[in-house]
Amino acid sequence: MKPNFIILIVVVLAAIGSAFFIQKQSPSPMVHYAPIDTEVPKFERQLAPQFTFVRHSDDQVLTFPDDARGKVVLLNFWASWCGPCIIEFPILVDVAAKFPEELIFLGVSSDLTPEAMNNFFRKINYVARPNEWMAHDKGGSITNGLFQTFMLPETLLINQKGEIVKKYVGVDWEEADMVKDIENLLK
Repeated sequence: MKPNFIILIVVVLAAIGSAFFIQKQSPSPMVHYAPIDTEVPKFERQLAPQFTFVRHSDDQVLTFPDDARGKVVLLNFWASWCGPCIIEFPILVDVAAKFPEELIFLGVSSDLTPEAMNNFFRKINYVARPNEWMAHDKGGSITNGLFQTFMLPETLLINQKGEIVKKYVGVDWEEADMVKDIENLLK
């Protein structure tokens, strides 16, 4: 009986030691995901980087944030092939409709081609309102390059001064909370 007990202890210790060794040898994750629904403290707020884009509805060339200055902005990074983005898109359109004069919904599409974005709009019968600016991000220079966004969807809430105030990652947020966040900026 004693030899079996000793063998059992040796096997258990060997298993624990192997697990510890394997864990130490595994590389750490390369990507650190941002927490969902992240509010940026006032002292850490950064100005949103400037970029130029062509607005989908009228082919007008605009510069962000200059052409949106004085308005609250929902800057959304999305794609028509992204399931959560498809769920989120009509909710963001509804939020934009609640603030037609005070807010701009700027949707930056990561689709491979503008045609893919246009097909999505046709499929859902989407027609942009004046405060809804859609743009195609050719090659990901805005989404990946400027904003370092690699996980879609991601939405930034930007105040009237062009400062990033809050980040919503994924679709794990409530429309009522976003509306309240916007109302707080409009006070």
